Amino acid sequence: QRPMRIFVNDDRHVMAKHSAVYPTQEELEAVQNMVSHTERALKAVSDWIDEQEKKAAEQLTRTLRGVMRVGLVAKGLLLKGDLDLELVLLCKDKPTTDLLEKVADNLGVQLAAITEDKYEIIQSVGDAAIVIKNTKEPPLTLTIHLTSPVVREEMEKQLAGETLSVNDSPDVLDRQKCLAALASLRHAKWFQARANGLKSCVIVIRVLRDLCTRVPTWAPLRGWPLELLCEKSIGTANRPMGAGEALRRVLECLASGIVMPDGSGIYDPCEKEATDAIGHLDRQQREDITQSAQHALRLAAFGQLHKVLGMDPLPSKMPKKPKNENPVDYTGSTTYAVTPMKRPMEEDGEEKSPSKKKKKIQKKEEKLEPPQAMNALMKLNQLKPGLQYKLVSQTGPVHAPIFTMSVEIDGSTFEASGPSKKTAKLHVAVKVLQDMGLPTGVEGKESGKGDESAEETEQKPVVVAPPPVVETVSTPTAASPPSDQTPENVKQQGPILTKHGKNPVMELNEKRRGLKYELISETGGSHDKRFVMEVEVDGQKFQGAGSNKKVAKAYAALAALEKLFPDAPVAIEQNKKKRAP
Repeated sequence: QRPMRIFVNDDRHVMAKHSAVYPTQEELEAVQNMVSHTERALKAVSDWIDEQEKKAAEQLTRTLRGVMRVGLVAKGLLLKGDLDLELVLLCKDKPTTDLLEKVADNLGVQLAAITEDKYEIIQSVGDAAIVIKNTKEPPLTLTIHLTSPVVREEMEKQLAGETLSVNDSPDVLDRQKCLAALASLRHAKWFQARANGLKSCVIVIRVLRDLCTRVPTWAPLRGWPLELLCEKSIGTANRPMGAGEALRRVLECLASGIVMPDGSGIYDPCEKEATDAIGHLDRQQREDITQSAQHALRLAAFGQLHKVLGMDPLPSKMPKKPKNENPVDYTGSTTYAVTPMKRPMEEDGEEKSPSKKKKKIQKKEEKLEPPQAMNALMKLNQLKPGLQYKLVSQTGPVHAPIFTMSVEIDGSTFEASGPSKKTAKLHVAVKVLQDMGLPTGVEGKESGKGDESAEETEQKPVVVAPPPVVETVSTPTAASPPSDQTPENVKQQGPILTKHGKNPVMELNEKRRGLKYELISETGGSHDKRFVMEVEVDGQKFQGAGSNKKVAKAYAALAALEKLFPDAPVAIEQNKKKRAP
């Protein structure tokens, strides 16, 4: 389904802002390394405690039952500069100060055995947590919250009026902190199920998280209330939306007064009792947020969304027409059955055909050819500046001539034909690049079914599909951009993301740990490098190509994800899109 044309400019601004706030590859790798090291170390600590207790007495279940990612790491909502990470360590019984100290002491030993990286470990008994800090850039802080399901079970029994005869150890950790850690587990699970697969939702949450940081008025919404608000606003729409329209819908929801004292509030789906997720806001905060959302909505309505996002306005996106007085794309725009008396020699466009059928065919051909070939011509001019193109011949009838152009490079002559001199010239450039073994930007091009700019705008917010060299994956996703997009074009769109708005390498690493990426080939000159990386997952090899190793690595991971972990909701959306008229 196409995005509404009125939101195209909003989409561009939201995606540009998203690219600016999205973490760099180095930051993501630093986060992934620290979290992976800690998870492995905690597993080793669990084994160590298990051995100790087996010697002392018969132990049926482990004391440490598992470690889970929560917060920004689990939801994939990290922004540039986010330094605080969270894990939850589930215990069999209520966690105690003695257990916390034992885990913290052994954790340092296990981390030293796993990695050479240096970590500082701090025991925070008051917060029922262990804090780990790394000693290099970026200065990350990882908090491990200790908790147990037993804490919530006891609380529910007390609320139900049952009498409990439990003698807690005097050094049991703070109950409220343990309950908060359990709640964060429920939040992460809910987010994966409801928000992750919702188009534009993760992108809008990231952009609004940045707004909450920049604008003090919005700060009280940061975290769980903001995530609930975005999912409810976007999820209740009757169709998938682009990033710009989705952001405006969230603003409309707030501007309608949902957070006002007499509003409906935001229901918390992760609590058994009816709970308002914004119950902590006072009246003044609610009024300020509503007023701010109304003001932001007015700015967006008058084309000034960039002020809301805190960025400079983007230049208007003009088509590539102005260079020619008679652009080829306009050949079918006028429908007069009049043939000009004479065709000017230097005219770039095609003649207006007397037949409507011919006009449609010409319009399709010309619409597809120039952008690809233009790219090839620009590449060739960069490689070989100052080339002289010659007109070899002009054949065909007056209303549909065929021009043949030629160019001489290093003693070899290349010729190609086209309906205009410019198109013929561009076809020559494609031939030359093919002969030199360089990418032309024309391979694998498929006919677009509608307006290219509309398709492009819809595809940018979500997923960047693998380039043609990825042989393992051949099925495009609903949000895949056209296959002629080169890595250079992809760079301009922002980060490479999966269907869930995550970095492909990180998402694949969450599903399969310890993968190794190998450089298969490196081609091209210093001006046009091309790398091919390969990763093996579950016995299958996946390749990706790009202008640098990181891009190629991301494409390889994306190919593996699409093949091994297809997402059902996205597939449904793709079918809907195909059925749309």
